[in-house]
Amino acid sequence: MTQMRFPAFNRKWLVCIALPLLVLAIYWPGLFGGFVFDDYPNIVENPTLKIDTLDGPAWRAAAFSSDAGSLQRPIAMLSFAVNTYFAGMDPVAMKATNVVIHGINALLVLGLVQLLFALAAPGVDARRRTWAAAFVAVAWAVHPINTMSVLYIVQRMESLAHTFVFAGLWLYLIGRQRQLAGESGRWWIAAGLFGCTALGILCKESAVLLPLYAWLAEACIPALRNSPQKGDVRKLFAAVLWLPLVAGLFWLFPRVTAPRAFITRDFTLVERLLTEGRVLVDYLRWTVAPPLRELTLYHDDYVVSRGWMSPPSTLYSLLGLAALAAFAWWLRARRPLMALGILWFLAAQALTATVVPLELVYEHRNYFASVGVLMVLADLLLLLPRDNLRRVGALVAILLVLGYGATTHLRAREWSHPLRFAASEAHKRPESPRSTYGYGRMLVIASQYKPDSPYVEPAVKELERAIALPKSGILPHSALLLLAAHANLPQKEAWWTDMTARLRKGPIGPQEVNAVGSIMRCARSRECDFSERHMVDMFEAALTRPNPDMQTMYADYTLNVLRESERALKLFEGVVPMRPNESQYRVNLAKVQIALGKRDAALREIAALRELGRFGENEAAAMELERRLGLSPGAPAHSSTR
Repeated sequence: MTQMRFPAFNRKWLVCIALPLLVLAIYWPGLFGGFVFDDYPNIVENPTLKIDTLDGPAWRAAAFSSDAGSLQRPIAMLSFAVNTYFAGMDPVAMKATNVVIHGINALLVLGLVQLLFALAAPGVDARRRTWAAAFVAVAWAVHPINTMSVLYIVQRMESLAHTFVFAGLWLYLIGRQRQLAGESGRWWIAAGLFGCTALGILCKESAVLLPLYAWLAEACIPALRNSPQKGDVRKLFAAVLWLPLVAGLFWLFPRVTAPRAFITRDFTLVERLLTEGRVLVDYLRWTVAPPLRELTLYHDDYVVSRGWMSPPSTLYSLLGLAALAAFAWWLRARRPLMALGILWFLAAQALTATVVPLELVYEHRNYFASVGVLMVLADLLLLLPRDNLRRVGALVAILLVLGYGATTHLRAREWSHPLRFAASEAHKRPESPRSTYGYGRMLVIASQYKPDSPYVEPAVKELERAIALPKSGILPHSALLLLAAHANLPQKEAWWTDMTARLRKGPIGPQEVNAVGSIMRCARSRECDFSERHMVDMFEAALTRPNPDMQTMYADYTLNVLRESERALKLFEGVVPMRPNESQYRVNLAKVQIALGKRDAALREIAALRELGRFGENEAAAMELERRLGLSPGAPAHSSTR
């Protein structure tokens, strides 16, 4: 009896179908959760994403509607606009899109790692290399460290950027493999290093590390390191890596050392660098043996390192990481795959774990780094020289994949409903102000603002507990005041007093802007009965340091609630010089000028708005303002003021 064998072509198609289906099955429960945290300012509250037309200006405005990053991440923002065009502001459709992207990325990882293993371990049996590559791809596809890049909708920016990173590295290695075989590979290399890096950066800046990953592959893989083209390769990386790196450091250094660089953080530059050593050790631990109890969206309760021995794990972590990097460099000639995996993990943290004043901890920052760690595990478990050790390694590899998949599925179940997610986060991180506030906020939503709801009392309790936590902001105050106003409950004077005091002495960041914005919008709509005294005190406290968003909201309140139009106009006018290149502030000013009959001033703002649009992204807003003025959109308009 002959044994049935699938042709290689069919097996490849089977893998291309099975791996994304596995990803879908693992993440299925999480598709039905809601929006969270940064999803709101970037997507839900972004009016330019709500597109119902195929007009070019509207799509350009959507593409350049993000203020996250100097290039505004237009490809990622366009993908959100496509979602809303076809499915509206539906989190299920957006999460399903993220799952598809992750499934595609898993296939790219499989192809990339297969080629990498062939180049780095040509003496190993091809079948063993294939199984090792399959372990990396499947383990990565179902790994819980990547949950946030899939179910946290806004982090499509991260996963989509890495679609181009994985594709770019694969193309680069194909080009180098062709060169080793005596064929031309320069177009493959150019497409990978230049084309994919550029496209990836237009999704998120983390793709800028692609040339560094490629250079590390050159440094670790003997066939590449000793190739006849090594002289040309050095020149290539001088152009695409080292010169941009030097230029970038010159550009970055004065910005991160400026006195106000870390003004919105509760740590300094030095403290950030000290703390990130411990963070990277935790990332390693969460990747090798991920504990469900510690995997959360919020890590704002992470203890900051205030000195080399405060806490003592700071010094030990930094010494351990330095030793790990030195060990990996020494290991290149002996175990190139293991060396490359370690160095890829460390290199992936170059942007987010060094001097840029970002928040300290987020799991999605390991979307690429986890590939490196899993390559190390594959080398240790599946490419061992002795058969008996390989059998044990294969068993451990299978158990790891099953464990990773089960943990991710449980994590996806936590994300399956907004209230369940909030309760899980608060239970895991009781000292996290964001987790505690998030749970209280979801209880408020569940109460539907009904004073007799059983959710009201626990909501108040949870939000007041959030206020008392160290490093808490004013979001809990905002939620309590909104609950009290909507449900006709007493507004405690202490809520207003404490919130105003925090605004006066603390830094003003996105959370403070969101909290004040919620209060202002409710007061403006007359849904909330907030006293003018409390509101004015709140704004004046917030504006002890200039902030364009706070001043815009104060101007809005002054115009629509206090009915002081001239004062409001002056406030709107004062915002534009703070951020002269931000188009939305000019749009706001022009709308008020039109409403107050200041036609010539509005025309000047419309002209300035058009000049700001590098790619015509402001055209839709300019045309709408012209319609308000009664002009034909795009028609020449002449001001009488010279």
